[in-house]
Amino acid sequence: MSEEQPRERPVARAEADTSRCVSSGQCAVTAPLVFDQDEAGQVVVLAAEPGARAAELARQAAAMCPASAIRVYPVS
Repeated sequence: MSEEQPRERPVARAEADTSRCVSSGQCAVTAPLVFDQDEAGQVVVLAAEPGARAAELARQAAAMCPASAIRVYPVS
């Protein structure tokens, strides 16, 4: 029997505006635990409230997004 890994405490909120998405895929490459793409290439948020490690990658993905379609906010 395998032990379940404890879930990391969320430190951010990741959101994506699909109306702005230009399907570059930078988000999915940079933060694959947080973002993916659907069949049409549009951004999909996989983890809306990532932990610290994934949130840092999500912030990098937001900075790299050519359409500014991604926002990452701190959670309180």
